[in-house]
Amino acid sequence: MSGIDMIISLAIISCMRDCKRFSSVKQVAYYVGIVPRVDISDNSVYYGRIVSRGCHSIRRMIVQATWSLVRCQYGGKIKELYQKLY
Repeated sequence: MSGIDMIISLAIISCMRDCKRFSSVKQVAYYVGIVPRVDISDNSVYYGRIVSRGCHSIRRMIVQATWSLVRCQYGGKIKELYQKLY
């Protein structure tokens, strides 16, 4: 992911400990806690904010890296998505 340099990458890997225990990116997202809260009732599905579970330090690093991409000149797809939403 653009915006994450070598130091942040190493910090994330060290917080995750054994990366081999995750068989998919989806499992990593759940571990970190960057998935939306989903409330399902009858025929309606509500997607809310990200869940508060997971590894707070990794989530904090990813959020800060994302904000730096939004603010920089060459933010790529993340910046485009942010501008479309806001």
